[in-house]
Order: sequence, then C-alpha cells, then structure tokens
Amino acid sequence: MNLPEKVFDEFERELAKSEYQRALMLVGVFFVAAVVMSLNFFLLDNSVVKFYGGSAIYFFTIAYFLVFIVYELSVIWFIKKRIEVGKRISTRFKVFQTTIEITYMSLLILYIIDIKQIYLFIDSPIQFIYFLFIILSILHLDYRIALLSGILSAAQFGLIIFYVYHFADIPVRYLPSLPENAFYVRCVIFVLASGVAAFVAIEVKRRVKSALDYKLQKSKMETHLGQQVSRDILTTLTKDGGKPMKVNATVLALDIRGFTQFAEGLSLDEIQDFQNKFFGPVLDIIHQHRGVVNQILGDGIMATFGAPSPNPLHADMAFQSALKILEKVSQLCREGVIPETRIGMGIHSGEVITGNIGNENRKQYSISGKAVIIAFRLEQLNKDYNTQLLISEEVRRNVVRGNVTITSLGKVRLKGLETQIEIHKVAYEG
Repeated sequence: MNLPEKVFDEFERELAKSEYQRALMLVGVFFVAAVVMSLNFFLLDNSVVKFYGGSAIYFFTIAYFLVFIVYELSVIWFIKKRIEVGKRISTRFKVFQTTIEITYMSLLILYIIDIKQIYLFIDSPIQFIYFLFIILSILHLDYRIALLSGILSAAQFGLIIFYVYHFADIPVRYLPSLPENAFYVRCVIFVLASGVAAFVAIEVKRRVKSALDYKLQKSKMETHLGQQVSRDILTTLTKDGGKPMKVNATVLALDIRGFTQFAEGLSLDEIQDFQNKFFGPVLDIIHQHRGVVNQILGDGIMATFGAPSPNPLHADMAFQSALKILEKVSQLCREGVIPETRIGMGIHSGEVITGNIGNENRKQYSISGKAVIIAFRLEQLNKDYNTQLLISEEVRRNVVRGNVTITSLGKVRLKGLETQIEIHKVAYEG
C-alpha cells in the first residue's frame, strides 16, 4: 500500500492498536469463560459434569484457559512496548500469533479426546472456539491472516476428526452423536467464515487508511488556510461549511495613509519588509482582543469583533484594539523599526452577514452589511478631520474610555447612505 510517510506511520500505529485490542479481547473472553466454567461446576447438575469427564477435566480446562490468558497478557505487553517506541507489528508476528492460538486450543481438544479418552468431548461447544479466533482475526486488518485462521482451524479440527474416527479405536457406545462427514462440513464452514472475515478486514483496513488520508489532507488544508485566514473563520468553515448567518458585531477598518506614494520609491523587498514589520504586530493585537482579520490589503486591514464567534464585548474589544494599534505604531516609528507612518481607522457596530458567498465553483468567506460600509466610510473621513480614529455613536455607548478623550463631531451623512449618523473622534493621551 503506497502511502505518504506521515500517513504510513499513523496507519501502522492504528494497526498496532488494533492488535492490542484483539489480544485484550481474547483475555477478556477467556477470563469470562473460566469464570463461567467455574460457576457451572458448582451450579449445574452433576450429571453434566460427569458427561464431560468429571471435575478433573473441568479444572484442567480452566487452568488451560488461565495459561492462555497469561500468554495473551505477555503479548499485550509486547505490543504496548512496540507502540511506545513507534515500531510496527510485523506480518510474521501475526502469523506466529495466529498459529499459536489456534494450535493451543486444538491441542486441548486432542488431549481431552485422546489422552483422557473422553470421546464425546468432540460434541461439546468447545469446537466453536475456532469461530472466536476467525471473528477476531478481522482485527489483524490483514485478509491473509483472516484466511489463515480459517484454514488452520479447518485443517487442525479436520485432522482431529480424522484421527478420532480412524485411529482412536473408540468403542461403538462412545462414538460421537454425529457422523464423520458432519464434522468435515464444519471445517468447510470455518474456511467460508474466514473468507467473510478476510473481506471485512480488507474493508475495515481500506476505511482506516481513507480516514487517515483524509485526516492528513484536512490537517494540511487547515495549516495552509490557517496562514491565510483567522482561526475563528477556519473553525467556522470546517464546522458548518460557512453557512450564512446574521450577527451583531463591530467592524474595524484600517488604512495606511500615503502608502502608494511611499511604496513608489521602494523595491519589492523593501515594501514586503515594511508590511511584515507593520502588519505583524497589528495582527497580533487584533487577535489578542478576540478580533478576526477578514481582509489584509496592501495598505489596510478589515477586522471583525463578535463574528463569526459571538462576543458581547465586541465593541469595546474593537475600541481597545484600535488604541493599542495607535500605541504600537507610534512605538515602531520612535524605535525606527518602520519609517514615520500615519494611519486612519474607523469603527462601527451593527448587524452583519457572515458566511460563504459565491457559487459551487468558487466560494469565499465574507463579512458584509451596512456596518462594514459605515466602518470604511469612517476610516476615510479621518482625512477630512485630520484624525486617526473615528468611531460611531453605536460604538461609543459600549466602550470603556480609560485614558482617552472622545469628542462628538455631530451627525454626518456618509457617502452612499441616506441617514445621518453621529461620529466621534478619539484622542489617545497615554
């Protein structure tokens, strides 16, 4: 199976975990069997105990099961160690394990029938233990091992039947109740059952591989998209597919003043260096205030607070974020990290529509609505008022002023809008 290395490693870990679960289930099943046999010995009619060879056979079988449990516990320990160090479980180990388990139970049947001469034991439910190994062979997630379990079960049980009917010299009165051929039919059923188990093993293995492959591709996509969009948007896209919804939020629009003229005298590398030094701290501030960056333009940013993740303090978060941005830009200029830079920001709260827009061929996550338009109009008005931060009355009512002065500029009619809104300028003093 050709898999990328990362998927292959994860796939091998899943196979090892499946082996671990299989061995654990065998321990559980045989422990329950030993307990049930012990209870049966004390609770069943004594004639049943005698029919299957008396108390000696009961206790021998229980002890035999307990030895098997100890063996499987050692297998569990071995597999656990392999998982811890990241090593795979080899096919050779699976073949060895399957052969040991099935042969161990066949020897129990042969011992009781031949050595103890309890010939009717062949009619007991003990023969169905082969089905247990065939069913659990699915957890090997290898069709070859599943087929091997059926073939081994059929071959060993068939040889026991052949030996009993042809070499054991059983007195007629002790012959099993079924004719010889009836037992061979069960051998055929063992093989057929292993064929079904093999098919299921193939299907489960394919689905595990597909799930891991999808997980890797999703991880790659999230890593890639996580560098392009905010994590809140990414979470929304992966959770509900970007389904459109209306929410109350606050929009912050930011623009670098005179960026076009500034960039004309710089090389592409110098422009990129400036953008990294400017936008890096600004984006950090927005994220620290639970903001979501919707767009990064060459000379500006659009950020949303309270969408797509609800936040009752979205207006104040946007306001405090803007103050921190003003402070940070001033610091970067003073320290010479970036040249003298002036920005303009507008903030407005209102109802927005969030979600994917477009058709089946092309969709993009977007924030739209009147609140977005107003925030950008306020950002542009900074040029007229020679300010760096303007907010609407809807924002002013929901912020903690702190060490700032907020002055009303009255009501204005914004471009493209019929109604007037009250705006305020913010003078940062600290």
